[in-house]
Amino acid sequence: MKLYQKVKAIREYKRLSQNYIAHELGLDQSQYSRREKGEIQFIPEEIIKLTHLLDTNVSNLFGEQEKSQPTEVRTTTNIVLISDKLIEQYEFRLKEKDELINTLHKKIKTIKA
Repeated sequence: MKLYQKVKAIREYKRLSQNYIAHELGLDQSQYSRREKGEIQFIPEEIIKLTHLLDTNVSNLFGEQEKSQPTEVRTTTNIVLISDKLIEQYEFRLKEKDELINTLHKKIKTIKA
C-alpha cells in the first residue's frame, strides 16, 4: 500500500477529517486532498507531523510494521489491494475476450471467402 493510501486509511480509522489534518499541516483542504489521492507527494516535514497527528510512526507509514496496525487499517489495506487485483484481472479478461472476438471474426471472414 502506498504512503498516501495508508495515511488515508489511518485517518479514516481514527475518524479525523481532511479539514482537521489540513489545518494542522498548514494546508487548504483541497491541497491535502490532492496529497491523499497521490496527486502530490507529502514532503518530509508533513510526514513527521502526520505521525504525531495519526499517532503512528514513520516506519508504519512506509509499511515496515504492518502487523502493528489496528485490524481495521489492515482490513482497509487488504480491501484496496484486493480491489486493485480484481481490476487487473478484469482488464486482463477483457483483453482476452477482445482477442477471441478478433480471432473469431477472422475465421468467419475466411469461411465466407
